[in-house]
Amino acid sequence: MPLGSVLQGLIMLAVVLAGSVFVGKLARRVNQPAVVGVIFFGLAMGAMLSLSPSSVKAVVLPGSTKSLLEDVGYTGLLLLMFSVGMELRTYSKVGEKAPRWQLVPCVVAPIVIGGIAAFPFAHRLVLPGGNPLFAWLFVGVALSVTAVPVLALIIQDLKVPIHRIPGVALRIAVTTDAVAWALVTALIVATTNLASISVMSLCVGALLLVAVIFVLPRLLERWMAKSDHGSAMVVAMFAYALVGSAATQVFGFHPAIGAVIAGLFFPANLVTEASHHALASVADILIPAFFVSSALAVPIDTMSDLFRLSGLACLVVLSAAAFGSKFAVGLFAGGSHRWSLRTSAQLGALLNCRGVTELGMATVGLQSKLIGPYAFAMLCALALVTTAVTAPLYRALDDRAPARTAPDFGIPVPANA
Repeated sequence: MPLGSVLQGLIMLAVVLAGSVFVGKLARRVNQPAVVGVIFFGLAMGAMLSLSPSSVKAVVLPGSTKSLLEDVGYTGLLLLMFSVGMELRTYSKVGEKAPRWQLVPCVVAPIVIGGIAAFPFAHRLVLPGGNPLFAWLFVGVALSVTAVPVLALIIQDLKVPIHRIPGVALRIAVTTDAVAWALVTALIVATTNLASISVMSLCVGALLLVAVIFVLPRLLERWMAKSDHGSAMVVAMFAYALVGSAATQVFGFHPAIGAVIAGLFFPANLVTEASHHALASVADILIPAFFVSSALAVPIDTMSDLFRLSGLACLVVLSAAAFGSKFAVGLFAGGSHRWSLRTSAQLGALLNCRGVTELGMATVGLQSKLIGPYAFAMLCALALVTTAVTAPLYRALDDRAPARTAPDFGIPVPANA
C-alpha cells in the first residue's frame, strides 16, 4: 500500500531534519559551528536529489513532497531573517563605540572591492535577459556581509578572552549587514515595477509597516506587561515576523526583507533567553528544509558550470576579493586602534564569517530575479567555505594559549547558529 502524499512528505522532512542534526553534531566534533554541518548537509542532499534520475525523483521527491519542503523551508527562512533582525540590534550594543569615520571605510571597502571583482563577470551573474548592472551591484553587496549570529557563536566557541577584538568585530559586522540589507532593499525597489502595484496594495503594505514599526511594539509591551512570558511570547514573535513579511510581500518585495525589519523593531525588553531559544529551536527544525529546497532550485547545468574553467575563475576571483576585503578592513580597524599586525589579521578572520546571512541574502536575490542560478550557487559555496575556515584561521593567527572561559557579552548566544 503506497504512502499518502502528506505522510511521505513528513517522512522526507524528518529525514532532512535527522540528517542535519547528525551532520551538525559531527561539525561540532571538529570544532565547527553546527550550522556549517546543517548547511553542508542541506545543500548536498538537495544537489544529490537534483542530480538523481527522474525515476528516482518521482518516487523519493514527488510534487507534493517537494512543495512541502519548499513551504517549510520558506517559513524557516522568514524566522531566520527575523532572528537576524533582532540580533543586528542586540549586538550593535556590544563592544566599544567607534567613531563614524572608522566605520565608514569598514562598510564601504568590502562593497567596493567586491563590486570591482564582480564587474568582469557580470554577464555570468545575471538571469538570461536580466540586467547585468543590478546583478553586479547585488553580488558586490552580498560579498560584504558577515553573519552576526554565527560570528557570535564562533567567538564563544573560540573562548576568546574579554578584550576588544570580539566587540569591534561584532560592531563592524552589525553596521555592515544593516547597510547591506538597506542596499539590497533599494535594488529590489529599483527593479520593481511600482506602477503595477495597485493603490490598495500600497495602502495595505504601508499600514502593515506602520503597525510593525510604531503600533505593535507599544501594544505588545502593554499586553506582555500583564501576562507571563512563555509560549505567548514565542507566538507573538512568530506573528510579528509574519506581519512584517506580509508588509513587504504586499508591496511586491521579498518577504524576507519585511522579516528583517520586524526583527529590528520587535521590543527587545520583552525577549527573554527562554523565548529566544524557543524561537530558535523552531527555526532549527524548519531551516534544514530551506537549504535542501535552495539546492533543488539550482539547475543541474549551473552546478556543473561551477567546475568549468571560466566558472572556477569567477569563483576564485570573487573568493579572493571576499577574503581580501575583510582582511583589509581588519588591518584598517586594527591600525586605527594601534593593534599589531597579527591582532588586526585576527579581526579580519572573524569578519570573514558569512554563514546563513549570505545564504538568506542570496535567496532573496535569486527569488527577486536580481541574480541567476550561477551567482546563487557561487554565493552558497562562498558562504559555506568562509564560515568553515573562520575558526581554524583565527586559531592559526592566535599565538596565545587558549583561554579557560568564554567571553560573556551579557546577551544570549544564538541557538540556531
